[in-house]
Amino acid sequence: MKASKEYQAVENTPSILSERTQEALTLIKPYEKLFTSPKAKHDAIKKGLEPKAIQDLIEIAGVTQTDAAHILDLTEPTLRKYIKTGKELNTGLSEHLLQLFELFDKGMDTFGSLEEFKNWLPHHNIGINAVPMELLDTLTGINMVKSELIRIDYGVTA
Repeated sequence: MKASKEYQAVENTPSILSERTQEALTLIKPYEKLFTSPKAKHDAIKKGLEPKAIQDLIEIAGVTQTDAAHILDLTEPTLRKYIKTGKELNTGLSEHLLQLFELFDKGMDTFGSLEEFKNWLPHHNIGINAVPMELLDTLTGINMVKSELIRIDYGVTA
């Protein structure tokens, strides 16, 4: 959650973090209270996130709707339908999105910027013997990537 703490400092010293990182932290901010409270996270998942969460993910990750649909294990028409209808997302999709927001928050914390984290995602990682970006379509894969980020934080790689 260090990236979230850095966010608070951004208001006074905007030159510390890149503009893209600042934008990503701003988009993640409404979700971050859910990262630390399992009960709040559970309640938000059961209620269903707003469809804006999909747009937030697309903006943070810098991906196309096609890429977002793949990451969220949806077809493109289904993704567009979720965005267009404005109804709360189902529990599975809400949980997937929250896990991705938490991962991006952790990634920015570990690497110090959104750009560095996004540069790391598409490269094979020997610690998990996979390309992290290719694991984001399942909760297990997201947890594998989060675990690797924690190992990187503590200097325990491969």
